Amino acid sequence: MAVTVDPVSLSAITTAVTAAAGSVGTEAGRQVWGSLADLARRAVGRGRGEPAAEPVALPLDPADGEQVRALAALLFAGALRDPDLAEELRSWEAGARPGLTVDNSRVTNTVLGQARVGRLIQGRDVTWTSD
Repeated sequence: MAVTVDPVSLSAITTAVTAAAGSVGTEAGRQVWGSLADLARRAVGRGRGEPAAEPVALPLDPADGEQVRALAALLFAGALRDPDLAEELRSWEAGARPGLTVDNSRVTNTVLGQARVGRLIQGRDVTWTSD
């Protein structure tokens, strides 16, 4: 008996949707988010013979973490039901990957005790050249 594993998982979709939401500060990120919103709209309308009497409100605010998680869950559920949507999500993620520039790392710089600091530069990925 052959067992197939669907490469579309809630974790993968959540990661991609969260990265897209975090990238909306760039033009590429806005385009990625817009294409994801279009995909979500198609997913909600998929399989319906006629338009719904009331439009379905989609969680499309990239600044709202709860809406981002809800959108990921909605897309995941849709992908489980519809192999075409699952394939569209895979294609979206592959195409979106270059535009997603989210960095969730942190930098913590600490000066302790009786340290006497004349000049303190705090940051991440700092290149210092001295003449």
